[in-house]
Amino acid sequence: MQSIESLVCVAPGELRIERRPRPRLSPGEVLVRPRRIGICGTDYHIFEGKHPFLQYPRIMGHELAVEVVDPGAAKLRAGDICVVNPYLSCGTCIACRKGKPNCCTSISVLGVHQDGGMQELIAVPEANLVSAPGLSIDGCATVEFLAIGAHAVRRGGVSVNDAALVIGAGPIGLGSALFAKLAGAAKVAQAPRRLHAEND
Repeated sequence: MQSIESLVCVAPGELRIERRPRPRLSPGEVLVRPRRIGICGTDYHIFEGKHPFLQYPRIMGHELAVEVVDPGAAKLRAGDICVVNPYLSCGTCIACRKGKPNCCTSISVLGVHQDGGMQELIAVPEANLVSAPGLSIDGCATVEFLAIGAHAVRRGGVSVNDAALVIGAGPIGLGSALFAKLAGAAKVAQAPRRLHAEND
């Protein structure tokens, strides 16, 4: 396969299937085939032309369950199913050196700052793949947004006998409520997020 099919958002409101060169592995990368792709609010914003940190054309897709095609030098095997951490950090800036790669000064998000998973194959750094033998392929595609809720609950210090209020009932809000309950919160309430005005 010398080229692959990709779904490209070429401009706001315009999607096109294009053939792109097959990815070549750089050192430390793994070639994977996306098996499931979640559609996020970010993807809607990109399609609508409302994302502030994006240049078109862009291949969207960051909530990914993937299958390893070519592990390169990684300790993975062809056929392994993995979750993708779509936040690519440099590993060398002050934030990365302090163990806070989410605050990387050069953070790059798959499907936003660089092309994402809405293509037949994609090269991903080994460090951003998590082997998930106990999860279904569908389950792997939910990890990214559920992890946001889990992180919020952990940072909020939710514990036994706490009451938690979650604003929003989308996937992240539902995940936050779930993890608050798992953390022992005595009461978890959810309120729908106010609908944005048309000009927001």
